[in-house]
Amino acid sequence: MEKKTIKDHLETLKTTVEGLNVQLHLGKADAEKAFEEQKANLRDWAAKMSSRIDEAKELNKEQAAKIKSALEDLRVQAALGKATSEDLLREQQKELKMRLEQLRSDIDLVFGTTKEHSDAFLEDLSLKLHDYQIKFDIFKLQLQLAKMEGEQEWEKRRKEAEVKLQEFQKDLEKRAEEASGKLENFSNEMSQAWKHVRKAFD
Repeated sequence: MEKKTIKDHLETLKTTVEGLNVQLHLGKADAEKAFEEQKANLRDWAAKMSSRIDEAKELNKEQAAKIKSALEDLRVQAALGKATSEDLLREQQKELKMRLEQLRSDIDLVFGTTKEHSDAFLEDLSLKLHDYQIKFDIFKLQLQLAKMEGEQEWEKRRKEAEVKLQEFQKDLEKRAEEASGKLENFSNEMSQAWKHVRKAFD
């Protein structure tokens, strides 16, 4: 598999931010539909990544088994049937968030024990995981907003989140320049940028 360049990743991230902006402006019914669609995407992605785990050359057997187990837990949770009530929707969002965070923790532990992030599989896994984490963070925000009374508060929070995404767009371009052309440096910078913008949706 041909390794992606910084330019490839940057174009993907720009498309992701555009999609997140669209997601922020969804109404309640459309957001619930999008939630189910993202569950299906997440399920398929987790299954695909699990089947490719042997491509990760930096992983020892124990690390590979741990990440594969976290991917399987995520796949099973994402494969649950449609949330037919608001309570069930919130519960599924909460459980998916927990499993996404567990996978993130497992990946960060691997990166913490390696000198360079040169593994193409782990880079793809890490960057796409950030994408899914923020998507489901936005769903959490939308569920919270749905409980608020009045359109004024809804618009206020949504605009705050939109500004954060705009700042993130500028930030990722700056970080890409600072990565000095090395993919491992770029991945580090993008990871920090993702974690910063996700705080807006906590």
